[in-house]
Amino acid sequence: MVANFHPPKPIPTAPLGQRLHELFGRNLWDFIEAPALAPGQKPQWRTITDYPLRPRLLWQRWKDLTTLIGVRFDGLTTYALIDLDVESPYCNAEALAQLRAALETIGITSTIPIVSSHSQGLHLYLPLPELVKTFDLAVALETCLKAQGFTLANGTLEIFPNPKPYGVEKIIHYNGHRLPLQPGTGSYLLDDDLNPIGDRLEQFFSQWDDAASHQDMDELRLALKVGRENRRKKPKRAHSPSSTTALWRQDLDAEIEEGWSGHGQTNHLLKTVACYGRVFLGLSGDELFTHTLETVPQLPGYRQYCRHQHEIERKVKAWCKAVESRYVPLTSQQAKPDANQQRAEDAQERIVKAIATLKDLGELPSKIRDLAQQLTQAARCGLKTLYKHLELWHPSYTQAATERCETVEPEGSSAGLDSPSSPQTAHSRSSSDPPNPDSARVFHTQERSMKCRETMEPSSFKQIPPKRGVRGENRRSPQPQTQPQSTLRIAGNTATVINQEVWAAIQGQVHILGWSLKEVRSFLRSHFAGRDRIWQLSEAELETYLYYLRVENLKHV
Repeated sequence: MVANFHPPKPIPTAPLGQRLHELFGRNLWDFIEAPALAPGQKPQWRTITDYPLRPRLLWQRWKDLTTLIGVRFDGLTTYALIDLDVESPYCNAEALAQLRAALETIGITSTIPIVSSHSQGLHLYLPLPELVKTFDLAVALETCLKAQGFTLANGTLEIFPNPKPYGVEKIIHYNGHRLPLQPGTGSYLLDDDLNPIGDRLEQFFSQWDDAASHQDMDELRLALKVGRENRRKKPKRAHSPSSTTALWRQDLDAEIEEGWSGHGQTNHLLKTVACYGRVFLGLSGDELFTHTLETVPQLPGYRQYCRHQHEIERKVKAWCKAVESRYVPLTSQQAKPDANQQRAEDAQERIVKAIATLKDLGELPSKIRDLAQQLTQAARCGLKTLYKHLELWHPSYTQAATERCETVEPEGSSAGLDSPSSPQTAHSRSSSDPPNPDSARVFHTQERSMKCRETMEPSSFKQIPPKRGVRGENRRSPQPQTQPQSTLRIAGNTATVINQEVWAAIQGQVHILGWSLKEVRSFLRSHFAGRDRIWQLSEAELETYLYYLRVENLKHV
């Protein structure tokens, strides 16, 4: 049997060729090439799919004065590239400094600028000391630059690798880019002020190693993770604040209080101050920028160790934009409801308003079917949604709740409580014949569809009558006279038994407060660990809920 073995391809003998292949030869398939043209003419690039660009051929094509050569990324990479067209508003020293400040917010603290060709456009290389996922790096770069206000577009600012879509029916490749400093192309190295410093490949590789060693990989790894998670169509829900949040705040406080203790800490402290202002103070925009800019110079060690005092405003601005794109205020995390829950509450509000409007106009139909049809139109919801909330509009629910609360106010029966029908009504309905729809011409809801039922099970009707003993006489083992308990069982995820007096008192307090359905649900969530339905509360919690309502009413006296 022949082993499935791919021997390594011969590499160039020249050390520079070996290093060129090491950096840019990870993916030698689907490379790009174009005939070399006179200055001022645009190359006509084409993709070669017939064969791979072997290591030695890569080196030969790079040295060829008649051919332009370029490569694409594969799944992993040790670098990225930013392309600035000569007519781009970012192709100048000031914009390039802002671009570099933006990149520092994701850990890329050192870059290599070169003139790409005779067109005088700029390529900004971002070397890394280790392999990272190509797509994650593309997303992190895109997120970072957009958050800083840069416009990504062909001919203006392009990033390599690009955040390409996933190909379902065919493979979609990353965009290709030309190799640096190819002879005869007009490409040369620049310093930080965009002055030419040479075009030798040895100098480029030396700068590459130096830049890669200065990257903040911890910060970059975090940016890669955050960027990929934000790219998901269904991002993970933020966890509710906990003791971990308190510890995080203490850590930030400690770092801010300590300030600088040496060189190379500016980016970390700028992020810390901005993050604290964003998350725990709820600042954004100019307020966040002002807070950070005023706080940083007051920290211990700023004058002694910070080497960016001459450009502190630019760096603070970049970090504030980066933090604002990654973090949200803690208060908004607490108050922001779930999207499905918000839609459900909006639908219930519309149902309550619709039923109140029909009552005020005196146009409330007597037939359940007609009422349901009118409500679907007035409340702009479907029948399925309407029948999920029978307690808000169905006469069998609203009338029973009104009798218990001794009020006719619609809000009292729709204040976020799942109103059950009374046990007496349910018992009489089960023990007597149902109304004849042919004579009354009203279709009544069947008992099996009701959300409420008596606490007494059907089998309990066969028990011994109270006035009979074991053998049928009163003189032996008389049964004590029992009174039916004034309780209701509310249907829900868990069966909850509620005392009628507590129920009526809760309804009365809600009516006095004049709360809407949304306000009641919000009050329940804030006092009972996110639960906002009455059937989710135990009997003891219902009494606690009543106590909270009474206290709330006292505040308004």
